[in-house]
Amino acid sequence: MQPGIIRLSGLFFLLIGSALVLSSFGRVDNAEKDFSPEQPCEWVFKISDKSLALFQDKLLDLAFETASSIPMNPHIKDRSRAQETVVLACLHLDCPKRALRYMDQIVDWRRGSCYADLAFYFARRDCIDDARRCIQIASQISESAEDWRRDRIRVKIAQTYVWLGQNQQVDEFEAGVVDSELGKVARVKAMRSDADAFHEQMQVLETRMESGNFDIMNNTLQAYTELFHRFYSDVQKRSLVEEKIKTAWNGMPISTRIERLTDLAEFALEHSDSDKALALVNDAQSLIDGRQWPLEHFIPMMGKLAALRFRTGDRQKARSEADAARVLFHAQKDTIVNIWKAGTLRPLAQAYQTMEDPDAALSLYKQALAAGIENPNSRPRAEDLTATCLSMALYAVEPDDDLWGQAHRIYQGLDHPW
Repeated sequence: MQPGIIRLSGLFFLLIGSALVLSSFGRVDNAEKDFSPEQPCEWVFKISDKSLALFQDKLLDLAFETASSIPMNPHIKDRSRAQETVVLACLHLDCPKRALRYMDQIVDWRRGSCYADLAFYFARRDCIDDARRCIQIASQISESAEDWRRDRIRVKIAQTYVWLGQNQQVDEFEAGVVDSELGKVARVKAMRSDADAFHEQMQVLETRMESGNFDIMNNTLQAYTELFHRFYSDVQKRSLVEEKIKTAWNGMPISTRIERLTDLAEFALEHSDSDKALALVNDAQSLIDGRQWPLEHFIPMMGKLAALRFRTGDRQKARSEADAARVLFHAQKDTIVNIWKAGTLRPLAQAYQTMEDPDAALSLYKQALAAGIENPNSRPRAEDLTATCLSMALYAVEPDDDLWGQAHRIYQGLDHPW
């Protein structure tokens, strides 16, 4: 995994998998006021954008143009959320200049959130001056945001200050944030931890898990996974963290437990420990088996696990499980509400690309595009097209002429009703 924003592979793909389908209606209120700059922020970065394939450039541009086609009134929340996912994809692909160009077109508080993400991106690459400049802009925008929106930006700034080792600023920006943001700073502290601080951090996380608040507990579990990663080579510490995760998550949803297990499996693979990764994949599979799941949840989970299983070396079983999920979708797709269908297919397409079957991946992406226009409204169509373009760009799936034509027809057809 390339370095980037925190656990991008988990959080970001969850967003594009669900196609950003949360709706919002009504006029633009104070929480969604205009934060656009009088002039776009421009400066020369210490690092340059990574060179992408031409088709990836085109996919990213189409994704952002599609997201930006969503009218601000009354859909500013959906528009900005979709635009933000394109920014995050650019950072994952190591294209900070492109990310900046896109984020300066976001007109609500999410622009500040993107600047905070860019600050963290720069801090991790020792571009300290660039990081500080982004922090300054993000902080200014946060002052005009309200409630949890303000706190989300400030917590991201605090995370960057953790990376920079500026503890006083960490405390200042983390102070008084809402419950949904508590525990997120601990994730970066875990990433920067040393052996002397390990037991103290474990104690802090254990206390947080006693809160009984879902958001705090979920953020804390993610901090535990970062400790698992940080101390992977220390088998005793790593095992202690894994044990704590599996006892602390009692009472948490099964889907949350599966997400944390896949995080751990990803980390094991980063450490070239295929046996441990496979054991964690099997643990996740055991939580799926024997339970009834809506297909729009089950198939994406099976796609993600198949991709992980393939990477561990258990290739035959991975292919078998992906094929079974694909057959299941076609047999029961009419039971899935149309707004969820494309998001059900994308993780499966990503799995086939991971399993070195680009033809199957391309076929599934075409089906995802077709599924994304079953809903007659243009807003969910735009969200699905954005998400599918991003998925293909991130997984380096090159569209053929048919898919390009299909995607552009969808884009050109976006119009009322939204």
